[in-house]
Amino acid sequence: MAPEWYPVYKVKYNISFPDPHMPAGRLHHAIFVQTKKDRSGTLYHVTGDITSRGGMTYESKKTRNPPQSQTFHSWELLGYTHSDIHPAQWNAVLASLPTPPQQKASNPRKQGQVEPFKEKLGDYQFIFYAPGEEQQPHLEVY
Repeated sequence: MAPEWYPVYKVKYNISFPDPHMPAGRLHHAIFVQTKKDRSGTLYHVTGDITSRGGMTYESKKTRNPPQSQTFHSWELLGYTHSDIHPAQWNAVLASLPTPPQQKASNPRKQGQVEPFKEKLGDYQFIFYAPGEEQQPHLEVY
């Protein structure tokens, strides 16, 4: 098969379960490479949340045309990638990048309420922010 150029888009999706500690109206961002004439291709993004013990996880998956998704918000053409480097080099580079770690946990001193923590000491040991203490912004990928 002759080499091709694939369009690359930044895709934005509505978030199903908004984070109560973050401003409203946030969107999930992903990169989509269209590889087929029916506009299907590969979606690159992180999944999970910053409350899970392992934090968020990188994922690449085959998907249909993004505007067909019920949660689709918008997309923007970023450029093109060559079929000679997609998907192998894309996965190699993106899988090597750090993903957002766990940044919130259940606070037993507040009846298990989930909230941001200052420091993680162990799998289930955290130092939480004191009331009124300034908190660091979350390291989420949108």
